[in-house]
Amino acid sequence: MSILTKEILEAGLREAARIAEGFKPGEAELADAPLLIDWAVEPLFDGLVRLAGQVRGHPLIQDGWITTSPLLAADERAGWARTVSRYYRLGPRLGEAVQ
Repeated sequence: MSILTKEILEAGLREAARIAEGFKPGEAELADAPLLIDWAVEPLFDGLVRLAGQVRGHPLIQDGWITTSPLLAADERAGWARTVSRYYRLGPRLGEAVQ
């Protein structure tokens, strides 16, 4: 598990503000983003949620089951999610057939 530093938290909140203003992450932002498959939304506290699923290609964590930092924004149709710490590319949800 990685530590959420003040710098990581501030960067995540700046990115969430850009997304709230209409920014959509593209190839540049998602090029090195880990892939999350068989994922589900998991409640935390105070209305916060995180993602849980199988990760592939995370720069700090081995491939396998993980839970993310709190979720800030997501577009399932476009295939991405932004957590406090990073972007993820979204594969199929838990229980969905791979197409």
